[in-house]
Amino acid sequence: MIGKVYVVIPEKIGVINPNIYGHFIEHLGGVIYDGIWVGEDSKIPNIGGIRRDLIDALCKINPPIIRWPGGCFSETYSWRDGIGPRDKRPVTVNWWYTKDGKLESNQFGTHEFIRFCRSVNAEPYIAANIASIPPLEVRNWIEYCNFPANSTYLAGLRAENGDLKPFNVKYWGLGNENWGGGGNFTPEDYCTEFRRVATIVKSLDRELRLIACGAGCGIGKDDTEWTRRFFEKWRDTAPPGKPIQFYGYAIHYYCGTAGTALEFDINQWYELLYKASYMEDIIKRHRKIMDIYDPERKINLIVDEWGCWHPDGMDLTKTKNYLQQQSTMRDALCAGITLNIFNNHSDKVAMANIAQMVNCLQSLFLTEEEKFVLTPNYFVFDMYKGHQNGMAVKSIVETEDIIFPVGDKEARLPVLNCSSSIKNDKLTITIVNNHFDSPCEVRFILVGIEDVKVIRRVTLSAEDPHMYNDFDNPDRIKPIEDRPEISGKEIVLEIPKASVNLIESKLI
Repeated sequence: MIGKVYVVIPEKIGVINPNIYGHFIEHLGGVIYDGIWVGEDSKIPNIGGIRRDLIDALCKINPPIIRWPGGCFSETYSWRDGIGPRDKRPVTVNWWYTKDGKLESNQFGTHEFIRFCRSVNAEPYIAANIASIPPLEVRNWIEYCNFPANSTYLAGLRAENGDLKPFNVKYWGLGNENWGGGGNFTPEDYCTEFRRVATIVKSLDRELRLIACGAGCGIGKDDTEWTRRFFEKWRDTAPPGKPIQFYGYAIHYYCGTAGTALEFDINQWYELLYKASYMEDIIKRHRKIMDIYDPERKINLIVDEWGCWHPDGMDLTKTKNYLQQQSTMRDALCAGITLNIFNNHSDKVAMANIAQMVNCLQSLFLTEEEKFVLTPNYFVFDMYKGHQNGMAVKSIVETEDIIFPVGDKEARLPVLNCSSSIKNDKLTITIVNNHFDSPCEVRFILVGIEDVKVIRRVTLSAEDPHMYNDFDNPDRIKPIEDRPEISGKEIVLEIPKASVNLIESKLI
């Protein structure tokens, strides 16, 4: 199998916002408790109650931003329950209680979250509840987090609770999935509520980066109507003069599953990769509608939650946390495909947060008490981190299509998926070979530069694409690095079957 990739250096797409490589954590199953928070008195090595192994691993992949506390958990979350002495914090009913029977201890709250972000050099992104608390409480949360030391009562309360200096949280989501569990709003009603809360909190700080709840998307359920109606209402009800602007509009897309997490045939392998690649259509459709109302693109498109979502209660790890699942090489390819799409649309997408970081859906980590394992998804983020702050350039892929059945129809999936970026004198190319059982000889043709020298190649693959890492075999899948002696304007490399690949070159 043969393919060509033209890397057109003069055709610049846009700077790749590091926040495209963001993460999401929610009080769900084992994400927070055991996954992140083990407590200061735990036998598990920790830094202020947070897993040391998690901190160490995250720091290696340059996590730019972390979204918290939900997700659906935020719909009934009161931030005041998660501050103050931990032994006096109330036990409350978690949003997910009817699914897993777990109560919320509130041991991990605002201060713990901020310290977690600081420990891994990530920006905090707080998703505030507007479905069940008044706007004043959202405003108060922001004041508590951001006002100078002892300037107000709430700033003083923050100091009493251990943090004199302000947290300076810039990113605030106003609501979550308000078309569903976040209140079952219509787009027009949500727009009205969003404008009301935005007006109130902007009176506190005009520089806050407020993010509106966008559509829930899926193949056959790409809710562009929510986007159109939200922005139409925003335009038609703008106050006289300059309307209040906001930073971002956040959509969610889970590509779902095909088969189960661990059991899938070759057609189901392709089906899930095809579903992951649909992210590109979603981005184009929603940005096109946004451009009608925001032609200068002052409002950023954000993908708050994305990833694979396999059937509930199947293929769980030993901890059996709600929605916890294993990630195979198939999930790693879905991650690689999706991140390539974000890179290739860096002029449209400003942030994206994989769901979720640990012990849940397409996670980077799995934990069980003192046990800790990196999933294949982690290595994809490690391989792709060089794109952050790079200038995305156009990649034209010439490759065969894989034709496979989906139900009673046929679908097509290109063999190769690729993105490229330039930063200083380095060219970074990431490429996915979607083919289940055939390698592909790829000729990379570099347009607009004289010469490059390949400085390293990293490949993530497995003998059997069903393979995964678990507590008994934590190193079953890991990337292989080599340094091929290749230079020129054309580079030929064999890309293994069912693999994610990084090629770094130095411009000469």
